[in-house]
Amino acid sequence: MEGSREDLVKWALEKTEQYLMSAKNNLEEDRPFVAAEEVFRAIENSLEAMLYQQGIKRIAYPGGEKEFTGRLALQFLVRDNLLEKKIISRADYDRYLGYATKLHQAGYRYGSFEEKVLQDALEYAEDLYHRALARK
Repeated sequence: MEGSREDLVKWALEKTEQYLMSAKNNLEEDRPFVAAEEVFRAIENSLEAMLYQQGIKRIAYPGGEKEFTGRLALQFLVRDNLLEKKIISRADYDRYLGYATKLHQAGYRYGSFEEKVLQDALEYAEDLYHRALARK
């Protein structure tokens, strides 16, 4: 998705809000794996909004043979642009990667999320969302 910086930020924040609402609904309906995916998407979209605020226009990262896109590119861009510029802390970055790892591992053991882990992740996703909104 490419466009003006403001449009990209607005799009990412709107998606974050949608994912947060969906995650809450899925938690209420006792669908922890789906809720976890939505929480993680909310985290990713808040980070994308912060990247767009920094002038990034596309979630892509140069690689040796070909360009990285998707979640791997996002991880590199977050590290290079948000962590290095101290827009997020090392603890934020580690938490983000930790949730990515938990989600990946849970894919092999469907439904393996504890409610406390999901609640913590949801609170973190909401915190990132509000931080991205405040930077707007």
